[in-house]
Amino acid sequence: MHSTRSRAGAPDRAGLSMPGQGGARGRAVRAAAAAAISALLAACTSMGSSSTPVATSATATPTPDPNKPHFAAADFAKDTYCPPLVIRSGTEAMSLWDKGHDGEPDYVRFLGSIGKTARECHQNGDMLSIKVGIAGRVVAGPKGAAGTVTLPLRVVVVKQVSTGKGPLYSQLFKIQVPVAPPTLSADYSQTFDQVNVKVGPDDHDLIIYVGFDEGTKKKDKVAAQD
Repeated sequence: MHSTRSRAGAPDRAGLSMPGQGGARGRAVRAAAAAAISALLAACTSMGSSSTPVATSATATPTPDPNKPHFAAADFAKDTYCPPLVIRSGTEAMSLWDKGHDGEPDYVRFLGSIGKTARECHQNGDMLSIKVGIAGRVVAGPKGAAGTVTLPLRVVVVKQVSTGKGPLYSQLFKIQVPVAPPTLSADYSQTFDQVNVKVGPDDHDLIIYVGFDEGTKKKDKVAAQD
């Protein structure tokens, strides 16, 4: 067999260092690595230490958040029944004429109209209290002048399907609306909170009607048109 000897002080073909130099260098590397590991462990121990206690009990009672809303059973109760409100057809507007000239356009003193309505309901036992709001406008006609206009507004509560017993509630309200120059017109808004109706379990089919009530004159005109 053939063998090859390396020259003194030079690495052989396998790339190995001489025994003397390799041992010293290895010890130096191992010492440096040990020092680095010790420093790393010391840093981790320092970071893991804390003066703040950590809660570990799974049965601890949580502290309620004061910013969160609190609800009671009453908050989830059903809404109070509130009948629909409708302006009765043919009563949404009215004209005031000079005396003796009803129906003559040139003698209209004022025109009144209903523009908006609203309602709010509260029930206490078998008593349903309804607050009704009506808003509209008054304008002067050819014979109009500054003054106070009286508007007859009626509020009625009935069953949607007639039972022949008449309305559960009916009341006429007369409201005063001042009209002044230069426009000779004015807006009005009125709330009626005296509407109280006694209801039973089968009275969830009611309806509220509002409109101008011109009395017998209006009825006579409707009869003449029929």
